[in-house]
Amino acid sequence: MHEHWTEEAADVALLILSRMKELGKPIIQICGPMSTGGLGDLSQNMKRFQKAIDIATERGLTVFNQIPFQEAIVRLSRPGESDEYCMETLEIFYRRIFESGHISKTLFLSGWDGSTGATWERNLVCKLRIEVEEYPTEWLQI
Repeated sequence: MHEHWTEEAADVALLILSRMKELGKPIIQICGPMSTGGLGDLSQNMKRFQKAIDIATERGLTVFNQIPFQEAIVRLSRPGESDEYCMETLEIFYRRIFESGHISKTLFLSGWDGSTGATWERNLVCKLRIEVEEYPTEWLQI
């Protein structure tokens, strides 16, 4: 992957989060399976993820949408070239987001514990004492 691009993507994400913070509302981030675990397919996981973000937003939550970044990260990490999980995405991009102090709460989609990235995120946000809740499954059944 391209470490410098990942750093720059994190810079852009932090700028967006700073602007969102100006709204004066708590910012949440939805976490869960994207490239590993979940529905077993990146495309299906991303559709579920977007639906979860849309529903949470409709319910009045201020949600940081990381999907545009994730789509670019997936392209840059060149899936299929290696079976190894791209930890750079977590260590550079997501760590900076969670350590920024902008995210006040996380909602974890079901199946998070079968995902390499979501398990890493859960461990980090717990360590950082960011509030953790399970995403309400009934919201996705609407």
